[in-house]
Amino acid sequence: MSSVITSPNTRENPGYSDVVVLDVEKFPIVDTWGTLLGGNMGLEYYVLDEELWQYIPSHITHLRFPYKTADLGSRYWGEIRFKRSEYGVNDEGTTQKDKVPIDQTIFQEHVLPFMKGVITLKTQEIFEKRYNTLKTKYSHLEQAVFNDQLEESKAFLADNKAEIKLIDRLAKLRGLTTEEFATKIVESNVNWKEKLYDLAVAEQTVIRAVKDCESVAQVNVFLEDYYGEQMGLEQCLELGRCKKHDEEGIIQRIEEFKYGIKF
Repeated sequence: MSSVITSPNTRENPGYSDVVVLDVEKFPIVDTWGTLLGGNMGLEYYVLDEELWQYIPSHITHLRFPYKTADLGSRYWGEIRFKRSEYGVNDEGTTQKDKVPIDQTIFQEHVLPFMKGVITLKTQEIFEKRYNTLKTKYSHLEQAVFNDQLEESKAFLADNKAEIKLIDRLAKLRGLTTEEFATKIVESNVNWKEKLYDLAVAEQTVIRAVKDCESVAQVNVFLEDYYGEQMGLEQCLELGRCKKHDEEGIIQRIEEFKYGIKF
């Protein structure tokens, strides 16, 4: 198992290597190679030594961030108050907690790009699964010969004397004429393309929405509207999605919140 970075002093060590963001289930060995920094949305962040990056296979989708950006992005994910707690001792020797401002450039230069990058990767992972689900209707062998079926079908429908080597045999197996089978193949291709295009447009719609976010607050709205992840109650109140009961001071949702992906 990897170690976990928890010490504030260790976090500030400028000598740390870059951080990889990925789905550890797809590449479990990174949990042995790296040092766990954190995670969000089912993706994990690992500090990874420079010499190990070359061994991540090209088919493993991942992101690479400088340590500082990943650390600050992980720590201040979704934060819009621009303050942090600082503990000290007063003149009487009593421990006290104060709220001190956080440099706002941290959010624009590190937190915002980190959140947008992680969310984009998560979105791509979701649509990759949907694409694979779309393909599972057909076996690997069927997929391998489909283009041949389509080319033969188009040629045959254009000229029934065209040379064919496959579709006539497949048509016979299904109890169809070659023309009937060829027509089905062409129609199937049209339907497949429509579903594929719809999927591609849906993915880009979501990715465009997160890329258009210009602040952490806007990303929080995106996460609530697209991923069903609740924003903080203070922001919810500011946006009119919550109300505050004056007597108790309790902030509650105006409408029942629905969790889970909404796209």
